Amino acid sequence: MRDHIHALVGREKHLATARGLVSSGTAQLSFSGPPGVGKTALLRATASLAESFGTQAVWAQAHPLERDFAFGVVRQLFRPLLTAMPGTQRAAVLADLAGPAATVVWREAGDDADTFAVLHALYWLTARLAEQRPLLLAVDDLQWADAASLRWLLYMTRRCDGIPVVLAASRNTAEPGTDPDLLAELADTITDVPVTGLDLGQVAELTADLFGRVPEPGFVAAAHQATDGNPFLLRELITTMAAEGMAPVDDAAARLPGLGLRTVSDWVLARMRRSSPAAVELAKAVAVLGDGTDLTTAAALAGMPPEQAAESADALIAMRLLTGAHPLRFAHSIVRNAVGLVLDPAERQAAHRRTAVLLHDQNRPTQQIAAHLLAADPSDAPWEVDVLLDAARTASHRGAPDAAVTYLRRAMRAPLDDARRLAVLTELGNAELSVDLPAAVDHLTEAFDAAPEPQQATDIAAKLAAGIAQRGDHATAAQVLDRGIARLGPAHADLVTRLEGTSLMVGHSLFSADRISRARRLYDASLPPEVRRRAAGTLAMHAALVGGSRAESVALATESADLGPPEDLFSVASLGMVAGALCFADRLDDARRTADRMIEFTRSSGLPAAGQWGHYVLARIAFQDGRLTDMLEELQVAREIQESINGEDLHPDIHMQLAESSVEQGRPAAALRLFAEHGLTEDGATTPEAFAMLSTRGRLRLRDGDATGALADQLQYGQVLTAVGVRNPAASQWRSRAALAHHALGQEEDAVRLAEEELALARDWGAPRPVGIALRALGVIRDDLDLLTESVEVLAEAPARLPYAYSLFRLGVALDERGRREEARTRLHQSYRLAVECGADALVESAGAAITRTGGRRPRAVRTGVDALTAQQRKIAGLAAEGASNRQIAERLYLTLRTVEHHLTSAYRTLGVDGRDQLAAALLTTPRRTIP
Repeated sequence: MRDHIHALVGREKHLATARGLVSSGTAQLSFSGPPGVGKTALLRATASLAESFGTQAVWAQAHPLERDFAFGVVRQLFRPLLTAMPGTQRAAVLADLAGPAATVVWREAGDDADTFAVLHALYWLTARLAEQRPLLLAVDDLQWADAASLRWLLYMTRRCDGIPVVLAASRNTAEPGTDPDLLAELADTITDVPVTGLDLGQVAELTADLFGRVPEPGFVAAAHQATDGNPFLLRELITTMAAEGMAPVDDAAARLPGLGLRTVSDWVLARMRRSSPAAVELAKAVAVLGDGTDLTTAAALAGMPPEQAAESADALIAMRLLTGAHPLRFAHSIVRNAVGLVLDPAERQAAHRRTAVLLHDQNRPTQQIAAHLLAADPSDAPWEVDVLLDAARTASHRGAPDAAVTYLRRAMRAPLDDARRLAVLTELGNAELSVDLPAAVDHLTEAFDAAPEPQQATDIAAKLAAGIAQRGDHATAAQVLDRGIARLGPAHADLVTRLEGTSLMVGHSLFSADRISRARRLYDASLPPEVRRRAAGTLAMHAALVGGSRAESVALATESADLGPPEDLFSVASLGMVAGALCFADRLDDARRTADRMIEFTRSSGLPAAGQWGHYVLARIAFQDGRLTDMLEELQVAREIQESINGEDLHPDIHMQLAESSVEQGRPAAALRLFAEHGLTEDGATTPEAFAMLSTRGRLRLRDGDATGALADQLQYGQVLTAVGVRNPAASQWRSRAALAHHALGQEEDAVRLAEEELALARDWGAPRPVGIALRALGVIRDDLDLLTESVEVLAEAPARLPYAYSLFRLGVALDERGRREEARTRLHQSYRLAVECGADALVESAGAAITRTGGRRPRAVRTGVDALTAQQRKIAGLAAEGASNRQIAERLYLTLRTVEHHLTSAYRTLGVDGRDQLAAALLTTPRRTIP
């Protein structure tokens, strides 16, 4: 029988599929099937294909024993590549946004990495490497990849458009794998290439090659039935037959058994025993240690001299059960699993314990030792807990808290004294904050109650509150901190101040009298800048919501923003409140600069949540200014970041903005879908998201002629806001909307009362936008041309183009009703053009119809050139014109490459240019607006 095996016999179609996908330069594929069908051979062939196209292929081999090695697969892919680079080149690809990726490739000193900062850093590392040379990332036995690496692969597959990266993998469908849910999500994003058994003709071809002679048809049929065409099982069958002197003839067909893992195990063991009894013990040691182990360690575990181990390894290699001695690796997972069947559970557990001791004595990396401790029951050896804690800290440092939780939960099962148990419990709770919040709350609460030192209790309370708040439960987070404050008491003033400052942020949606009093006290005291920033931001937003002094609110917001760059996410949350207060004060340019600081913090820290909040602020600014398309673009960026973090729902205010934009753009059906999806029923709001959209539904109802329903929505909305102290019309114009509903019902006294109340509150606040909106409502209700004219004059100077367009429309209609048609047409044309610029199709239609009624013609408002670009397109086109690459633009604006390419292509089309070399001239020379 010949030794050579055609591993790719019958796989021509699979290779053709791989060639087509790989030649595209950006694709994801996975060869999936049962063990032994040749998936690894196909994956290696795919890597060779990629290299023939000039692509650099990097390889990782996943293993079940390493499934808790945080980012172990990622490290296999990138570490050899980065290590081979000159130092300056390596520093360049790991700079800035890619910096946290270094914690994955090498363990470095520093704080624990944020999971999603690491994912984003690895995205940029991959993009930078692929910019130098296209990449193929090959992962064999994907099902056993560690969860952190799977999470990154999923992150990449959703964002790799525009990056010359191919992901190729093999996956054993007979094994559940490390994380079935993540594997299922990943399978939905990549092209599956199923690999099944060979057909009769292919079995005959492979059998002929293995035996060195043509097999008889009856034997081929029996071999196909026994192995289901599985190439590995067919090889084992024929190897066993050849050893017994059997030939591939029809008479031998009846002697072929059906093959299963137990049968293969028996065959493998029989072959090993015939060759060398010691080979069985060495194979068992390799099965426990895992693929990639060295001969010395395997010999020590098997309890045999090095010479005997070397002879046994040679015998296993000769039988093609191992692939080599440096390191030792099974030829196939089927062989590994077959050897594993020899070990009963007690023997396996004892072997893992001996392995842990052996590796510990050799000073091996803690993750290697910890992998075996996880497979063994606890002992009273103190070093075990040290190893598990170190492995957990390594995992946390690399941004893989789920792996840390696994190690720490095992450590909690060991015998621990009270002090050690408290330390482990605290670390476990901290790790669980990102993985299992209910368990984290239980464990950190227990640790807080048991902590003997005030500083330790303070740290635990702050961590617990931050984790709860990050998931949206600000009330519970504030309660945790209040409990910590009560426990510390006045004897620990510095620690109390720290928790009080933090409580202002985690409870930033709670503006009770006690909290505002606390913020005022902290602001007036001589405290560190970060505490003062939080107090000032809280007071600024509170003044903006209740309608206090606009000047004071702006001064507080400005002071908070000017206290240097943010230090952490709490500081960024404070800047979010600052930006909100500035928006209410119509200081949109200042709010925009604040949002830019938030996004800049993401670039410097790698924490994506800050960028998400910054883009939410930019969306809010665009919405308030009436730039609906810009708003939707910013929201899309924020949502992409949100999905990369945890896919949780958006902030309720975002749903309101989406619903309002749907109404303005003449898409009422889209608004109705939002209402239904988020629990806005006929009886009212059932969720925070639904409540945020309640006023919008009232507005839509009034437009559709349901004044009674509109009034009910506005009054319910206003009742809740009033109950929590929100009075400022800059935050909500529910009074003027309710007044217009009263007016439609003929209830003039109530209409005037609410409209006048809103106007008085708006004048007290002093920002032009709410004043102009209130003047318009009162002008409509009273049919007062002077009020409508004043509304137009006030809004003309305000950063509120869409409200200005509505006031122009109302003034134009009123002028037409008074027979002043020429003046009416002028105002209506202005309204029409502004509505077009804002993307407010509903107002475009209303203003166009009103122009027609005056005897005029609708203007053909055509936006071209720079004026037709969205804000995001203008930024991207400007940077491209300055010479920045797509990757540099994406990193600077914290966007994906796909988003940059999309906006740049749209800008080319709008400006009428063919490429970036023409952008600079186009941005300078194209007309701002053409209105024939």
